[in-house]
Amino acid sequence: MDIEEMLDRLGAVIGPPPAGGVVPVPWELGPEALGLQLPADFRAFADRYGMVSISDELHIWTPSAAPSPKTGQPSGFEGFLYFTTDPYGYTGMLAQAYEDGDYDECPYPLFPAEGGLLKWGNNYNSDQFFWLMRGPDPDRWPVAAKFDSMREWDLFEGGFLEFLLAAVTEQYPDHGDVVPGGMKQVGDGRAYRPRGDWSKQLW
Repeated sequence: MDIEEMLDRLGAVIGPPPAGGVVPVPWELGPEALGLQLPADFRAFADRYGMVSISDELHIWTPSAAPSPKTGQPSGFEGFLYFTTDPYGYTGMLAQAYEDGDYDECPYPLFPAEGGLLKWGNNYNSDQFFWLMRGPDPDRWPVAAKFDSMREWDLFEGGFLEFLLAAVTEQYPDHGDVVPGGMKQVGDGRAYRPRGDWSKQLW
């Protein structure tokens, strides 16, 4: 299944893109800003939906809001890393657990370590969703899910969109932990709320 087909199938479940569309991210700046390029399916999702919360539960972080000196927190690619690496929050705790050898708590190193974890989302249950940056091709990075309440990890041998589609269509075994409470409309006939795109903040 190609990226466009997966996006169309996803749209049939969560609803169409925001009515006004979103401003595409200037991905060509990504390698310099992040030190890497993010997977193609994630980039396509971000350019179609922007940053969203699905069912008011699953929060997907994307580079959003073009950098501006008027904002009180980082935006753009810097903001993406600010929210996803979260050095003083949950992600920082996982990094410390790995460094301390507590591999039950965290069996992988964290970004920017080679082969490390880079977060793309989380939910209100403190479950965290990452790419495992295994190998040089980002389009082959699997998804690593940390289910906090169960103190368990799951490695999904598929990409971001494949994982997301499996979760929202209840094909993923732990779909109820990815989107607690299941899919529901949260406004405007859609099962997601936009939280911003490259051009604006909608918090």
